[in-house]
Amino acid sequence: MPAIETSRSGRLRYRPLERVYLAAALVLAALLVVWGAAVERGPRAVQPLLAGPAGALAVQSAPAVTVFDQPSQAPHQLQSSTSLLLPPYYQWQANGSAGQKLGFVRVQNGYLTVGVREGTPQFRGYFLTTRDPFPANWYAHAWAVSPPAVSHGIGELVFAVQTSTTDQTGLINYVFVSLVTTRVHGKLRSTWEIGYAYGFEQNAHSVILKKIPGSALAPSHGEYHVVIWTDGKARYRAWVNGEQVFSSDSLHMQIAPPFDAYLEVQEKNTPYAVQYRQFAALAGDGVTLKGLPDGATVIWQGRAYQASRGVVVLPLSALTGEATGSLAVVTGGKVTRGTVRLWAGETLQYVQG
Repeated sequence: MPAIETSRSGRLRYRPLERVYLAAALVLAALLVVWGAAVERGPRAVQPLLAGPAGALAVQSAPAVTVFDQPSQAPHQLQSSTSLLLPPYYQWQANGSAGQKLGFVRVQNGYLTVGVREGTPQFRGYFLTTRDPFPANWYAHAWAVSPPAVSHGIGELVFAVQTSTTDQTGLINYVFVSLVTTRVHGKLRSTWEIGYAYGFEQNAHSVILKKIPGSALAPSHGEYHVVIWTDGKARYRAWVNGEQVFSSDSLHMQIAPPFDAYLEVQEKNTPYAVQYRQFAALAGDGVTLKGLPDGATVIWQGRAYQASRGVVVLPLSALTGEATGSLAVVTGGKVTRGTVRLWAGETLQYVQG
């Protein structure tokens, strides 16, 4: 059974000085909007995803995506909080029962590492969690490196989706997919565990819904792509590398939305660290292109789609999450073409050239 992290903080509430800063920022933003409307009558300048003779495509609505492709700076503590910020990943915060002395997070060489420096007699963990919650029924993705073996003790890679209302209610209700690594009679054993936890921080309980031998799910290119979907009430789905490993519509979880994601490590009697390459929370299937001219054609990965009332929806499963390929817009005898990375659930706006 996986450890229950006793230092889950949920979303950090804003401190009084932060509220003053935010209020001032909102006032300034409103003034800038009024000024901009008065002096700028042309189209708003945006950084296009794709641009060329046939116009441009810019991201109008983006899903929650973090790619750990920039080295992190030294973490620094939030005032009146045990949580740490990890610049430049300000949309995340670090915490955990291992504490700052034993727990650590860093991003190097394109990977987030979350670890505990020394083994402890009781389970201790550390995590990086989102500061901007996402709604129920979104698809939460984590791309995790196949975790290391242990010579003794227990190490766990944990991907969890938890209520963001913990600060208000004290409840840490969440669902999880974990890969538990240990040794039994000297032999290495890895086990996938899918389940949920409920209750108050100091008196929580976990329920294992399913166990799968680690050998049943091989990593792909050294990684596991883990996806969690839940309504927080009765319905819960989990996938590993595209294979559905759990599905139920009859649970009683009481996980109040919105949700935070946790990229986490747990250990007992061994130093342990796990790595993640990227994270995404996606609303649903498809990529929507809006504002296309009459008669426009969009070509995605070699297949043509005709605009209807200025809209094309490209197929991209929320379970797959992302795709990179050739995208072209053809209109008025002109072509804009390039290689792009698209995410399920995002909306692109056409901008005439």
